[in-house]
Amino acid sequence: MFANFPRTHNIPYLLAFLTSTLLYLWYGFVSDVSVSDSALSFHREQAQSGSWWQWISAHFMHTNFFHYALNMIGLALLWMLHAEYASVKSFGINFLALALGISLGIYYFSPTLTWYVGMSGVLHGIFAWGIVIDLYRKRKSGYLLLIGLVIKLVDEQFFESSPFMAELIEAGVAINAHLYGAVIGLGLGVINVIYDRHQGAQNCSKVK
Repeated sequence: MFANFPRTHNIPYLLAFLTSTLLYLWYGFVSDVSVSDSALSFHREQAQSGSWWQWISAHFMHTNFFHYALNMIGLALLWMLHAEYASVKSFGINFLALALGISLGIYYFSPTLTWYVGMSGVLHGIFAWGIVIDLYRKRKSGYLLLIGLVIKLVDEQFFESSPFMAELIEAGVAINAHLYGAVIGLGLGVINVIYDRHQGAQNCSKVK
């Protein structure tokens, strides 16, 4: 499956991995500043007062090794599932849109969340985007993935999140970020499908 796509489709996943890894190594072993105090983490008051980069940079930051490792494993799984759909341009646009959209969602709809780091929300969005493309291409696996995503989101929203996971990553699990990411990702997938159909219609008209 994942051996059939161009090697250039690996690049965006590799860039996301390298950026997260370098930041994890810096704050984990070099810097005297903790992740929670970093100017790259999302801090509600700082983001509001002009630290605009935090809306994006926070999604590359992680609280500890387990948080970092879980997200990188998730990134690798998404690469195996849907890298064939992701050019550097489309992945970059999706990642930035998801990061900004999730941060805005946290800012406006999760007022009790004063600071945030992690890529899990973005990963949920990229996953949802890939599911829409799967369905558009009539892949039966897309339905199974969609059901799995819905079950996970419903479980997180209506049942208590795992205290074990919170202890593991040394922070509360931002379940709303997962929801925001999934909703935005589904929207991005629909936009992708509409654009693809429009391009297909244009190409057909040129041939005629």
